[in-house]
Order: sequence, then C-alpha cells, then structure tokens
Amino acid sequence: MRVQVVKTCCALIFSFFSFSILAQTEFYDQADLDSIYKDIKSNLKNTESNLVRIERAITSIEKIENDTIAGEFYHKFANLRQDMGHWDNISRQTHQKGYNRIEASGDVCKQVVSLFNLTRFALFQDGKNLLDLAKHGLELAKECGELKHIAHAQSFLGAAYINAANYKNALSNLIDSEKNYAKINDSLGMAMVNLDLAIVYSNLQEDEKSIAVTKKAALIYKGAGRDLNYAVALIDMCSSYLDIMETDSVIKYLPIAHKIVENRHQLANAYVYQHYGNLNIQQQKYDEAIKNLKKGLEVNKNIGDRSLNINLYNFLVLAYKGKKTPDLAYFYALKSDSVSKSIGNNYERLNSLLTLAKASHDVGRNSQSHNAFLDYIKLKDSLLGEEKLKEVAALEKFYEAEKRENQIKIQQQENDLLTTKNRAANNRNIALLITLLLLGTIAYALINKFRLRATKQKAITKVKELENDNLNQKIEHQKRELASKALHIAQKNEMLNELKEDLNNLKKDSNINEVNHLLNKLRFDKQIDDNWEQFTTQFMEMNPDFFNRITELYDDLTKNDIRLIALLKMKFDTSTIASLLNISTEGVKKARYRLRKKLNLSSDENLEKHIMSF
Repeated sequence: MRVQVVKTCCALIFSFFSFSILAQTEFYDQADLDSIYKDIKSNLKNTESNLVRIERAITSIEKIENDTIAGEFYHKFANLRQDMGHWDNISRQTHQKGYNRIEASGDVCKQVVSLFNLTRFALFQDGKNLLDLAKHGLELAKECGELKHIAHAQSFLGAAYINAANYKNALSNLIDSEKNYAKINDSLGMAMVNLDLAIVYSNLQEDEKSIAVTKKAALIYKGAGRDLNYAVALIDMCSSYLDIMETDSVIKYLPIAHKIVENRHQLANAYVYQHYGNLNIQQQKYDEAIKNLKKGLEVNKNIGDRSLNINLYNFLVLAYKGKKTPDLAYFYALKSDSVSKSIGNNYERLNSLLTLAKASHDVGRNSQSHNAFLDYIKLKDSLLGEEKLKEVAALEKFYEAEKRENQIKIQQQENDLLTTKNRAANNRNIALLITLLLLGTIAYALINKFRLRATKQKAITKVKELENDNLNQKIEHQKRELASKALHIAQKNEMLNELKEDLNNLKKDSNINEVNHLLNKLRFDKQIDDNWEQFTTQFMEMNPDFFNRITELYDDLTKNDIRLIALLKMKFDTSTIASLLNISTEGVKKARYRLRKKLNLSSDENLEKHIMSF
C-alpha cells in the first residue's frame, strides 16, 4: 500500500513538472526560425544553450503548415546539430521528418534534395540502408531531370559503393558525376567528387592518383573561399601521404587543416588527431601518438562515429606496441574488436580481427590469437567472395542489357534493310556505272602520271649527261692547259741550262753580242716564271678542296712545297719533276724528304698515297 502511494505521488509530481515545462515552451514563427538559424550558424559552437535553442526550433517547425518550408527547416536544424558534432538519432529523425513533409508536397526535385540529407547521414553513420537510399536518390534525380541533381545523386551512389567496398561501381558513378558537374560548370561539385575519387584510388593502391585528385579538390575549395572544405581536403590528402609514409607533406599541411577545423567541425577535428597519432607512430614518438589518439577519442564521444573509433583504437594498439607495453595494446585491440562487432562484417571488422590476432599473440593468448586469425581469414574470403559475386552479377546484368540492345539494333537493321532493298536495286546500276567511270578516270590519270614521270626522268637524265660531258670537257681542257704550262716551265729550265753553258763560255771569250743575247733570254725567263705562277694558281682552282684540307692540316708549307705536292698529285715521276723544278733528281729526293717530315710521315708510309688521300 505504501509503495502504491509513493508511485501515485511521483506520478502527480512528474505530471506537474511536465505541465510546467510545456507551459514554458516557447514556439517560434518562420521569421524567428530564420533568425535563430543564422545566429547559430554564424557562431557555431557546441554549447548546451545552442542545443536547447535548436530543440525548441525543431518543436516549433511542426506548427508550420507549408510542407516544403517545414521540411527545409527540419533539414537546416538537423544539419546544425551535425555540424556541432551530434550525428545521433535525434538528427536522423529530424531529417526523416523533413523528408516526410517535402515528400507530401509532391515536388520531385525538392524531394531528391531532401533525400540527399538522409543519404548523407547514412553515409557518415554507416547506415545499412545507405545503398538503397543512394539508388533511390538517383531514380528521383532522373525523374526530376535537372543535371545538377543527377550529378549529386551519382556522387552519393559512388560514395555508397565505396562504403560497400565495390570500387569498380564506385569509380564508374563518380566519373559520370564529375562529367555532369563539368557540363554545368559546378567546380565545387567536381571538388567533392574528387575527394571521393581519392578514396577509391587509395583503396586500389594508386596513391599518386589519390593525392593528385585530392590536391585538385583542395585548390578548388581554396580558390572559392571554402576554407572548411579546403581543410577537409587537406586532411584527406594527409591520409594518402601517411599511407606512403611521406611525413614531410603531412607536417606541412595537417597544421593548416587543424587550425581551420578545430572549433568548427568536430568530426574533421577528430580525424586530424588520428592523423597526428599515425604521424607520431611513424616518427616513433609513441607518447605523443597516444596523447593525440586519445584526444581524437574524446572529440568523437559526441559524434559517435564507430568507424573512426575503430581506427583510433587500432592506432593505439600500434602505439602501445611501440612502447613495449603489450598489455595496453591488447586492451585497445579488445575495444576495437567490440566496436567492429556492432558494425557487422566489413573491412573495419577485418582490420580489428587482424589487430586482435597480433595483440593477443603478444600477450601469450595463443588460443585467442589463433581463433582471431581464423575469423580474419574466413571473413576476408567471404568479403572477397561477395565482391566476386557482385562483379559477376553486375557483368551478367551488363551483358543482358547489351544483349537486349543488340537485339533491338538487329531488328532495326532488318527494318532498314527491308526499307532500302528496292532503292538499293535501282541505285546499284547507277553506282556500278559511276564506279566504272571513276575507275577509268583513275586509270587514265595514273597512266598519264606515269608517262609524265618517265618523260621527266628522261629529261633529267639527259641534262645530267650533258652536264657530265661539259664537266669532263672542262676538266680535259684544264688538264691540257696545265700540261702546256708544265711544258713552258720545262722549256724555261732548258733555257736556264743553256744560259749556264753560255755564261761559262763567256768567261773564256767575252763578246758584247753574246751578252745582249743573254739579256734577251733573261727577259723571256721572267715570262716563264709568270707561267709557273699561273700553273700553280690554276691547279689550286681545279683542286680547291685538296689544297684547303692539306693547308689546314699543315700550315707551315712553303710555295715550293705546294709546287712539289701539285706535281706529285699530277703523278709526275722524279726526273720530270726535276726538269720542271730545274733541280737535280737528288734535289727532288731531298725535297721529298723534307716534305715527308713536314707531313709527319713515317718511313713506312707512302708520300704519293698520302697526298692522293686528300
């Protein structure tokens, strides 16, 4: 009886307080809702007073009669809660209320935008209905017909496939999304898609591509003044740099991102601490790593991102292993395993099992380690098997569609064939006649072309023959001139010999007439000297390359050396050369000896062959 009285009293007290609270609840009109939203958005802080204002605003939205306006307000305030780090059931239910109201309005284009909010929530909270929501979003977008909505829906579907580890379909949808964003010149949309492409490339072990597309997104956001998105892009880029252990780039970019998101985006802030922890582990600064990873866990408390918690626990395992404290490493491996079980069989669970297997082995729990390894192998094979089945199903679907398309094409071709059959019969003869005319014209043109080419070739050959004959005649004429000059020189030498004899006779018997006769001879000798100069000059003109090459190599050659070289080039023998140079054969041998020395020839080398080689 006493218990019943207490219960009754408690019920009355609760009813009184509930009535008092309801009586004090403040309802806002549309103008108030707009003002509250802008005020909180402009100074976004995760405070209790802001949460209370948002809850009152959500309660007030129910009073709005216009479904579209009410739905949009639900989404606005739900997104405010998420920006403050509250990715909880209240935010999800608020988005669902917004979608229900906008769906009731019957506006398909507004409905698809509303559905994007639910899809985004499911994406970040590993919702089991994520892929269904994304597919439905693309259906609605196509029904709406606006390209920007189709591009956005494709990007969500790509992200959903990433979440399901179906990277082939993810890549296909994301590339289509980027193309559509490019068509409408939406650079921010392209930036968003590039961040998802970075995740795909990272999972496909193409780290360079991953970094490249993330940089592209970061530059777009920076140029557009979207500093928060820019920071998220930098965080993603640092993740790729950590995968390839490029710590210098992480040290450069992560502090920039941290400064932007620290008080504005708690989920991004938690990921910053995760990356700092990973960086510290690579630097073997294990105490700093533990400090940063625990900060990440603290920030994530209000968000409740289970995948992020798993990552943080796994990195803590690595940090404590680095510190040689396997018991603490095992403790966090158990935490990772516990959280991953609540998510289900996916890649987070796979990583947790491998972490637990190694950590339990380090503390001597061999049986637990063995079982964890077995579960890891079983799950890995299962996931790979599922992926293969998905690929086979996708290929079957593709080939079925292709088969239907081919059948339609074949039917169309048959119809076209029947339509054009009669026309083809009439056109065949015309086409044949035109073909024959064309062939005849081509044949005539080819024959005429070959005839002209042969005539031209004959003319060219004839001209070359005439040029060669003319050249040969000139050479023969120059040879005769050289021979004539050589004859004059020989005559000069004979005259000099006669003069020598006459002078010897004059010594015996002086005679004035004889002296005059000798003077006349001397004047004629000057004429012969001029002939020798002409001979040398003409020979050099006939053989310019010969003299240029030999004088370039041997710049100390005298005029007599060049005369000797010219006579050797003309293949005169020693006695002829002696006569032409007016020296004895012994003098010719000495001149040849001196020339050999100037040409740096050894005793084994032939002087004439050497001269002929120039």
